Amino acid sequence: MASIALVGCSTGNDKAAAASSTKAAPATAVAFPEPPPYTYEIHGKEIRVSTGSADPHDLLNTYNKVARTLRPTLPEGGYWIGINCTTGGTEKADRRLANGTIAVGQLGKAQIGGLGKFEGVVSGAQCP
Repeated sequence: MASIALVGCSTGNDKAAAASSTKAAPATAVAFPEPPPYTYEIHGKEIRVSTGSADPHDLLNTYNKVARTLRPTLPEGGYWIGINCTTGGTEKADRRLANGTIAVGQLGKAQIGGLGKFEGVVSGAQCP
């Protein structure tokens, strides 16, 4: 009986082998962009952030930094973030630039309907 060498034939397990292959994680962690300087105050479930920039990218980076920094330190619950201009507001009304939410724990997820999010820049937002 003659032997035949099969070259390039599939056994049917090739797809499973390809699907189960793993890739190495990146050697360095992806850094988040650093936002411009900001301050914040926590009043109950409201986090008031003040910044000097109305640039949409800066506001998103500020929200992300506040959420990453404060989430591990806050008691469980839902929090509302208001990002305001450091100038131009009054004692009774802030000069709102952007809004967002963050959730801490299951209670927070229930209170705000998820993990939290950057809700976007207020239309016409300016910060001199």
